[in-house]
Amino acid sequence: MAGLIEQLDALIADTLSAWNLYTTLIALGLFAFVAYPLVFWAEPDTHPLLLARQAAASPIRQPRESAVYRSTEVPHGYGLKSGLSVRPPGAPKWTAGKDGDLRDIWREVINPSSTTATAPPKARIFSVHGTDAVFEYDFAELSKLINIIGSHLQKSGLQRVAIYAPNSVQYLVTIFACSFYGLTPILIPYNQDHATICKLLEETEAHGVVATAGSLPLAGLTESVPSLRQVIWIADSANKHMDWQGAPENETNGKLGVSVWHNLVKEASSTSSELPKDDQGIVPGNLIFLWQKSPNSPAKIVEFTQKNMVAAIAALISALPLRQRLGPSDLVLPADSFSHSYAFCLTMAALFSHSSLSINSVAGTGVDLALASRGVAPTVIVASSQSLSKLHQNHISGGSSGLHKLVHANHSRALASGRMPGESLLYRLVAPKSSAIGTAPGKLRLILASERAGTEAEPLSSAALRDLRIVTRSRICCALTAPSVAGAVAQSNIYDYRHSDRPGHSHFGAPLSSVEIKLVDKDDTKVDGSTPSGEIVVSGPAVAGDESNLGVRGIFREDCTLGYA
Repeated sequence: MAGLIEQLDALIADTLSAWNLYTTLIALGLFAFVAYPLVFWAEPDTHPLLLARQAAASPIRQPRESAVYRSTEVPHGYGLKSGLSVRPPGAPKWTAGKDGDLRDIWREVINPSSTTATAPPKARIFSVHGTDAVFEYDFAELSKLINIIGSHLQKSGLQRVAIYAPNSVQYLVTIFACSFYGLTPILIPYNQDHATICKLLEETEAHGVVATAGSLPLAGLTESVPSLRQVIWIADSANKHMDWQGAPENETNGKLGVSVWHNLVKEASSTSSELPKDDQGIVPGNLIFLWQKSPNSPAKIVEFTQKNMVAAIAALISALPLRQRLGPSDLVLPADSFSHSYAFCLTMAALFSHSSLSINSVAGTGVDLALASRGVAPTVIVASSQSLSKLHQNHISGGSSGLHKLVHANHSRALASGRMPGESLLYRLVAPKSSAIGTAPGKLRLILASERAGTEAEPLSSAALRDLRIVTRSRICCALTAPSVAGAVAQSNIYDYRHSDRPGHSHFGAPLSSVEIKLVDKDDTKVDGSTPSGEIVVSGPAVAGDESNLGVRGIFREDCTLGYA
């Protein structure tokens, strides 16, 4: 034993006698190579098996139809999500609530039913004008505005009220006013030429219109829209001094009634903020959306019931995992128009979840997200796929330094391993130069993007989504929307960062819990097997008319996610 110890001692002495600076560096490198994965190891954001099968297929199918695919939230044999489960005040949490309607969303905003340890969650609504003009609205004043506008429309004998304006607080007030006073709002996409807007108002048989001051030709309206009887102008602060009361004669109905928003508010300043109750017998009207493939093109008129809307809103709320759902700590920025049902439903979901809301008139398809988010620091952005494509093109065309490419490669490896990349030292060096959205880097956590089915929008590929996650430093959900489906048909998993080399569009995830999807084709072999393809048919509580063929071809992939065929 003594000889063995002496030999070991001699070996150690020989090794240490040859030790120098280079040996130290090599040893430290080997130690770092082994220790780094052990010390800084992180689990994926979700289990990979949850991404391997994201929807549930029915065990049987009909001839020339695929299996019916549903969200895993609502297994086959159970009813699809149909509403918000609104419980009366004081009811136990286990009580089954009613589906509700848009009125219940505003009631939840002004009187939150859930409480925290300190105080009830309270949302805030901001209106952004430029870079510095940010106005906050009081809920009591907004409720008063709802009563003023709703009672004025009701007394004027109107039933179908068109809204032609960019995103604004007045836009939301008008929709809630129509709901509380039993009217039918018609949401018309903004920025149409005069001939198109007159035709759309005539096709929808609008009785009244709430529009941005000067955006409509009154003389043309009186000639082209015989059903129109009332116009309410929304004048901004710079145009309030002008006289907007003048109106031409209407040969059918006499003189067209013209009112100005701020004058109505001033004349009814003593109106109460107490909103009409359900027991007064007022039934909220349906909502009419116009679907256009491009501005000034023919529109498809779709009428959604209140049940369609609340089913879609509830499904969008539950589509996000519990720890990622919208909440009081979020500031949501709708960068897409309220006339698109996906953006509108997410706005309602944000209000129902007590999130704060930032409303900017810079909203629509293909807007500059950096411009739309200027002056605020949103945590959640609702945008169109065209807007994200534009952001991606601007980032790619700007070029990248070697340091940026190194950070991009490092973050790409993190996404491939199933987790969002953190703030490394290299990231902090390039972050001030690579910030793409918002005025406060690091605030944005989620982007909810939508692709309109059947349009010629530029596709968002898997590689583009990966780049955008790195550039914006936020998670991205991509949804498929259609004219006859309120909200969305399908939406990708918030933790699905997987990159695919397949050309064309990325997938759209699993169906929402308010719909179920099947694929139909004359060739039965195409809709059979683990990857069926055919025309997309959607049914459920969020679908106008209960079932609709979208007219586009889709495919369910091996992981049960929906994509374009």
